Amino acid sequence: MAGLRNVGRQGINIFRCLRLPTTENTTRLSCGCIIRSTQLLQLDKNRNQHINNVNTRHFFSLPKVLPLPSTSKRKDYSERRVLGYTMEQMYDIVAQVEKYPEFVPWCTSCIITHARPGHCKAKIEVGFPPLVERYTSSITLGRPNLVRSECTEGKIFNHLLTVWKFSPGLPNKPKTCTLDFSVTFEFRSILHSQLAHVFFDEVVKTMVNSFLKRAKKLYGPESISRQKAKIIINES
Repeated sequence: MAGLRNVGRQGINIFRCLRLPTTENTTRLSCGCIIRSTQLLQLDKNRNQHINNVNTRHFFSLPKVLPLPSTSKRKDYSERRVLGYTMEQMYDIVAQVEKYPEFVPWCTSCIITHARPGHCKAKIEVGFPPLVERYTSSITLGRPNLVRSECTEGKIFNHLLTVWKFSPGLPNKPKTCTLDFSVTFEFRSILHSQLAHVFFDEVVKTMVNSFLKRAKKLYGPESISRQKAKIIINES
């Protein structure tokens, strides 16, 4: 007869039902095996543990997620750097928002819905896995120094403000300018705020480089070597 260790769980259940009276702390099973009551307790414990595991096992495992914060946080990102292009050149690239889908990787659509001197509105669609967001942006234009874009209608952003400021660059270097770029954003729901790092890493931190690639395509290489950006990040 196979040893007790080879008996399946169903066999253990049968053994429990067929206990025969014995003395002291041993129990005789109908199959002829004799085991101590402490062993039966261990079998019982193992069986109950198995049942608990079965009852709590899911059909599939959910991915691990970070605990939700108590409140949605606003994040501010800003950088300053000297560019090897003029203020007018960079302004024209940033101000022509309808052309963003041609060179901004995460911008899939941009349609101007209203325009007047110094101001326009655009319907913008951005896609950065796993999010796709459509929103209306109110854009203030001040050639050649300012492009300010603010989300006014959106489903996942409670606040989204992007500001480009251009000022003179290096002395005696007319084909340079100083860029002050900033993004402030806050997701509308706590759940969406868990994806803030995706938006921050895939969009915000790479925004300026996308426009510099566009400038290189239109105007050629920068007039000076690439300058290191001074970056400031705040959360509130």
